[in-house]
Parts: sequence; C-alpha cells; structure tokens
Amino acid sequence: MNLNVWKYRYRRLRSLTPDDFTRRLEIRSWRRKILDFVNSHSGPITSSSIHAWCDHYGSSTHVANPEVGQSNLGLIGTLPKGFLNDPDFWKTFQRSYSSETDHLLSLAEDTIDGRIELFGWKEVPVSVPALEPQDAEALEVVKGWDSTNHWDINFFQSKARPDFDVKWLWELQRLQFLLWLGAAWRLTEDNRFASVAREILDWWFNQLRYPWGVEWSSNLEVGLRLLSISRCHIMFMNSPMWDSTFISTLTAWNRLHATHLREEITLHYTLGNHQLGEASALVLFALIYPGYEESILWKAFGLKTIEKILPDLILSDGVYAEQSTSYLKFALEFLLPIVFASGTASQCFSDVVTGRLKSSLEFIMALSDRGKTTPMIGDSDSGSAIGWGLENYWDFSWLLAAGSTLLNTPSLAEGIEKYPAEAFLNTGLEGLEKFNSFRTAQSGRSVATKARRSNYWGFPVGGYHFSRDSYFQMVFDSGPLGMYPGFGHGHADALSVWLNIENKPIIVDSGTMRYNAQFDVRSFFRQTSSHNTLVINRTGQAEVLDTFKWASDYRVDWSDAIEMTNFRVFSGLLVTNSYIHKRIILHSLEKGFIICDRVSVHGDALVESYFHLHPEVRIDCIGRNKFLVSDENDLCEVILPQIEGTSCQVVRGSKDPMQGWYSESYGLVAPSYCLKFSINISNTRELVTIIQRPGISLDQAEDLHLLRTM
Repeated sequence: MNLNVWKYRYRRLRSLTPDDFTRRLEIRSWRRKILDFVNSHSGPITSSSIHAWCDHYGSSTHVANPEVGQSNLGLIGTLPKGFLNDPDFWKTFQRSYSSETDHLLSLAEDTIDGRIELFGWKEVPVSVPALEPQDAEALEVVKGWDSTNHWDINFFQSKARPDFDVKWLWELQRLQFLLWLGAAWRLTEDNRFASVAREILDWWFNQLRYPWGVEWSSNLEVGLRLLSISRCHIMFMNSPMWDSTFISTLTAWNRLHATHLREEITLHYTLGNHQLGEASALVLFALIYPGYEESILWKAFGLKTIEKILPDLILSDGVYAEQSTSYLKFALEFLLPIVFASGTASQCFSDVVTGRLKSSLEFIMALSDRGKTTPMIGDSDSGSAIGWGLENYWDFSWLLAAGSTLLNTPSLAEGIEKYPAEAFLNTGLEGLEKFNSFRTAQSGRSVATKARRSNYWGFPVGGYHFSRDSYFQMVFDSGPLGMYPGFGHGHADALSVWLNIENKPIIVDSGTMRYNAQFDVRSFFRQTSSHNTLVINRTGQAEVLDTFKWASDYRVDWSDAIEMTNFRVFSGLLVTNSYIHKRIILHSLEKGFIICDRVSVHGDALVESYFHLHPEVRIDCIGRNKFLVSDENDLCEVILPQIEGTSCQVVRGSKDPMQGWYSESYGLVAPSYCLKFSINISNTRELVTIIQRPGISLDQAEDLHLLRTM
C-alpha cells in the first residue's frame, strides 16, 4: 500500500464525526433485521413476500378502494393542481410544446420497440418488458450479483473486463424512460403505453431479490428509481391497465425502497451529491405519498439532512462545492421539485437553504448565456434527477425559469422568452402562469427601468471570475480542487480559462468520458493537461489516487478584479508542493485577452501550456507561434509566447500519448484540436499569451506594463 493511500486515510480519519460511527452501527442493525427476516422466510424479499415484509415491518400497504384502482395513500389529494395527473396539464403541453410532444411520443414508441436511449445518444437494445443487458461481457461481470447481498458486491471496474461500466446498468435501472410512456398515454390515451409500462414494472418487481443484487448497492440509484416509479404512478393512476392488485404490489415495493433509503442513507461517507439526492428523494416521496405510516418521519429526516449538509454543498456565493457544474444541476433537479411539492420554499426550507438555491441559480446565470451554454467544469455523468431528456444536457435555462417561479424571483428568468418544456413538466400549469405574468410585467417596464445584465461577476468563495463583452465570454477558475478529504468530482484545473465567442463554446474543458473506463482514460480527463492551464514537468497539479479520489491537494488564492473603463484584470495564485503559478488575465473589452503566467520553480523545469478547442472549430498556424481559430468564420487569433527555445504543437485525436479529445456526454468522445506550447525554464519565468479578435492588435506595451506591476 503506497504512502498516498495512507495520506488519504489520515485525511478521512480527521474528517470523521461521532455521527459517522453512529450511522455505521445503525446500518449494521438494519441489515441484521433484514437478514433475520430473509432467513425466517427461506430467501430474499420478492414480490411474493413483499406484503409479508410490509406486515412484519409495520402496517399493510394494500389498496383500500379496488373499485377505482387507486392506492389508499391519498395520492390525488396531495398532488399540486395542474400537474402530471391533470388532463388540462397535458392539453396545454400539447398545444404549447408541439415539437417536444412529438419527441416524447417518438421516445415512447422506441421504448415499446426495445430501443431505449440513454444520455441522449446511447441506444440500449433490450427485450421489452425484460431489461436484461444483452452484452456477453456485461453478463459475465454481473454473474452472481443477483444472489449476493448488495453490500458485498464490488461494482467498480472489473480487471477482467475493463470496458464494463456499472453506470450503464444503473442508468437503465433508474427507469426514467417510464416517464416517456406515461406522457404518451396521457397525450394519446393509447393503452399500449400503459400496458407496456405495467409489463416492464411487473418484470422488474419479479426480478427483485432484496437485499440481493446491484440494484440496491447505490442508495442514490434507489432514490432515483423510487422517484421514477412514483411519477409513473401519478400519470397512470387512472389507467384501466393498472388494476388494484398491481398497484398494491407497486406501493409495497415503493415502501421498501423508501425504507431502504432511510436506513441506508449515505451519511457515513464523505459529503457529496449522493447524500443530498437520497435525502431529497425521501422528502419528495413522503410529500407525494403521505399515507405511509412513516411518511411524516421520512419527510422530517430528509429535510433535517438537507438543512444540515446543503450549506456545505452549495457555498455562500452559489458555487457547488464539488466544483462541478453537472452536479450543481443534479442538486437543483432534486431540490426545486421539493419546493414545488411543498407549495412555497418557506414551507420546506429555511432562509439559509432558500438563499443558497437562489445564489446557485444566479451563479448559473453568470456562467452562461441565460443557462443555454453552461460550460463543463469538473466531473459529469450526464445523469438527471428528473429524466425527461428533452433538452441538451448543458442547457440549464429550464432550471432558471423554474427557479424564478418557485422562488418568486423574476430576475432569474430575465431574457428567457418562452417557458421551457422541462420547466413546465416540473412546475405545471401554475409555473407557466407565473412565468407568463413575469413576462407581462417585464414587457410593461420601460427600457430605462429594465434590469441590465452585468458584464462581470466574481464568486470569491467558489473561486470564479466571469467577464464578457459583446463578442467574448470568459470564465477564469481560481477555485479549489473539490471537497475535502477526497476531492472526488473535482478536476485538477486551477487557473484554467474557458472562452465562448458570441455564446459559442471555443476554448473548452475536455469533459469526463466515463467513470469506470480504463484507469488511464479516466485519469486523462481529470488531469491538468486536459484543461486550459499550465503543466510543470509533465506532472499535474494534483496526483490521482483512484477512480474518484485525489492523493494530494493544492492551494489557490483568489484575488478581486480590477475594473476600468476599457478593461478588467483578474488574477489567481496556485501553490503546489513543487512550484508556484500566478496567472493574470487582462480583458481588453471588445478586443481580447492578455494572459500573463509567472512560474516559480526550484532549478530547471519544463513548462507546457494547453488550450483545448471545441470539436466544431479548427485551428491553423498563420505565423511563428501565431494561430487562427475558425469555423465557417474567423473567430480569434492565439499568439503564444514569442520566446526563443519554444515549441508549439497542434494535436487532434492522439492515442499515444492521449491528447486532443472532447467528451460532452458520458461515454461519448470526439476528436478535437489541442494547442500545446512548451518551454524549458530556470527558477522563474514570465510567459505572455494573447487571444484577440481577428484584425485587431492589442496594445501590448501599455497593457503588459500594467500586468507587470501586479
């Protein structure tokens, strides 16, 4: 065992609290109870014994009113008006969102035919209603899992099958494609969709062997599946295909899912999106189904958990502490529906939590063009807590629109012309009406009184500067690696820049690819060389420990911006065990950027600078260390340091060494251009890079004099 493992264990030990030990004891006690029941009933809990377990655990969840085929859990009375069970909701959807209606119907038809699409691109062939993997290698890896207690399954990368990724299984087991069938039945009243949805769930319930199987090995996946089944029930509750016997089984399995979440909630591991998602799923389920005996306790426990952990997960300036835009989206997809189901934020959350929600949405506003062009920062698994899948994954505008109505903050939706379909599907008729009232109020204001979007935002706690003019939009990262002690979903990207031109991504993050791919591939996308910053002596800013943990950390100091009439200046300082890197960026408004890098090392060092480009743009050399970035138009010029002894290289889709790849969606990778600059230095050196509009020459002498005084 290497020293880095012990270093992590020491950090983990320092972060332990008495609650960690208490939770472990509670989980062991729960598992003993389950095993006692399993042993006394000669096998795991199945559909044939699920009601016996319910009776053993507490009270029955049988349907009280079989004539109308509805559960006795008060489902209709607890749902907000104008939502998924309301015919007017679907009439409005069909009238207002014709293209999205066609898309949903197409997805539902594909599901019936056994073609289920994950992440908006990966088509998974299954035999409906069965959902078993068809891949022979996957079947070999999972062999035996269905007869093993979930806590004994090692679902991480298989050495024998390094390409196998349990994520494909889990994503399918979220059952989010059932939403497409529910929407299609509501839109068409075609009973094929209700029948297939029931057949799939019948098959699924008949395969469950609690506590055996990987289905239970991730509590977050249990919560996501519980929400999918619940939303599906909301849409199909009036279907003649869903009789009282089937609903009785469904509600019993739902209860086991919720009980598992409460008893196994991942509070004894390092803080992250899992605990938040699990607690949120428990609250949402309790709000939808108040008829379970434990619902009041589930809701109270879940809300208490959220109140405890959210201030650490969403920082005071709205940045997500895991340093990931994808997981910020994931968190908001869990939290905003709680506000909707509760009626108002004040009825479910404290002022602190509500304030963090607003701050996080304001962060998204600053980071993107009204949420539509959100950059990839940190890890992303392309997963969704909702699962409708109608928008581009990196389009966060529906969160801003929904947040504006749920938090009664019209400014969050400033500039969004139409209520996005995803927002409507999560806030119903009331959300649409409120958004339209905001739009009416905005249109009645004079131009002079309309709120103007700022062109600079600083987020000092999370560590980001955002600067824009009419042509450029730049993000500068002066933030930490991630969350202590493992820094799991963070990337080693300190002092990176992201650049959009006229809201099109140009200089980008390379992405994530996959979590359980080959270890060297996973490490490549996380490491410093896959980001737009400097690498010293071919060593990243932090050392990878395993698939999610980092062996070491670094320190980044954030500095306040300097704003003048025609320019802004930003700076950040990175301190590692082996070097110091200070990056100063001058944004000359409407012209471009001067990037000044000062590197201090002991002795000699190789310094490499990287710029990763979006696959839809290309780069060509137009002079010594001078390059033109273009698509159908010339976009910008990149002028690398004009110093003797430098070398420049453009790489695209290289496998050995791996470089020049872009992964916008989980598991999907495309070749892209990477511009690499190298120079050998001694002790201290200053490097200047210029990014400017074509045909414009920045006044370097004056600007560099300013930078050198900082």
